[in-house]
Amino acid sequence: MYDLNQLLEVIAEGIVICNIQGEISFFSPGAERIMGWSQQAAIGASCNQVFRVLDGGAEFLDLIPQPGKRRKLTIAHYDGEPMVLAFTGAQWTSSETDEFPDVQIALVFRDVSEEETMHRLVGHFMANIAHEFFTPLSSLAAAVELLMDQAPYLNTAELQQLLTSLHLSVLDLQTFVDNLLESASIEAGCFKIHTRPVNLSEIITEAMHIVHSLLAKHGQWLILQIPESLPKVYADARRTVQVLINLLANASKYGPDDAPITITVAIHKTFLRVSVRDLGCGIPEQQCQYLFRHFARLDSESHRDKAGIGLGLSVVKTMVEAQGGEVGVMQVANEECAVEGAQFWFTLRTVEDV
Repeated sequence: MYDLNQLLEVIAEGIVICNIQGEISFFSPGAERIMGWSQQAAIGASCNQVFRVLDGGAEFLDLIPQPGKRRKLTIAHYDGEPMVLAFTGAQWTSSETDEFPDVQIALVFRDVSEEETMHRLVGHFMANIAHEFFTPLSSLAAAVELLMDQAPYLNTAELQQLLTSLHLSVLDLQTFVDNLLESASIEAGCFKIHTRPVNLSEIITEAMHIVHSLLAKHGQWLILQIPESLPKVYADARRTVQVLINLLANASKYGPDDAPITITVAIHKTFLRVSVRDLGCGIPEQQCQYLFRHFARLDSESHRDKAGIGLGLSVVKTMVEAQGGEVGVMQVANEECAVEGAQFWFTLRTVEDV
């Protein structure tokens, strides 16, 4: 024989029984765990009191699903925190011969808050992916169409302008796809790094060459503050170029047009520190610690129209840390303590430290 109490104790879902007026007569251990209410407090209370609906001000009893149906509702936990619960229900009468039968309602529910959050994230993710592809693809299509129709009639400057537009669109797509693929390999546990002694100056030169057209489009230029002689670093050259491209692309996006972006390399005892600084409006201090997480995006009016999908910096963090380095960001202030941009930095171990 099964012990019903033991069975109810291990069932993760909540089970509640109430009458047609909503007075609760049974409140399972699973219901206690989900709702935060004790059996003693819940039994005898109204369903409207225990299940406080946060969707549109309706009463819970008016929203109970029909037998065999399922309904999701945003309900307040005992401590007031919102959560999404999925309910199914059933009804029966205590006696079919009674003139006024006592209708009982049984509800089974579970917490689907995490599932709902994931659904929203996936929807947001797909919408942003579509946007990230749509913009450069539209530019590519327009430039190619114009070249096909007007190439014989365009002068050298006009051709150069179209080719530059094509190059920028391809660069946008390549950077996005690289970040997407790297992020997928990280999530799948397939990410691998191949480090060896490399010349940091060569890595910086390659990254500068790749983003040159992007910076030129916005009238931006690079200021290099790099010692003449640098020790070699232990790094994956291709991944480190990608790190710099991501940081320079961000600096271009969030920095003002017709302004410099500064690359600084500082030599420390066992590592080199590479910094990329823009002159934009900076980053809210409370958001700095979250920037390197997956899908993190700046949440402010000044940044919202520029925010991408939120993969670049998380990829930067993984790549740098896989090479034994660190990564971070800091606000930059002038002498009057006014914010003058953000400075992202990462470190690479010198060969002598290996």
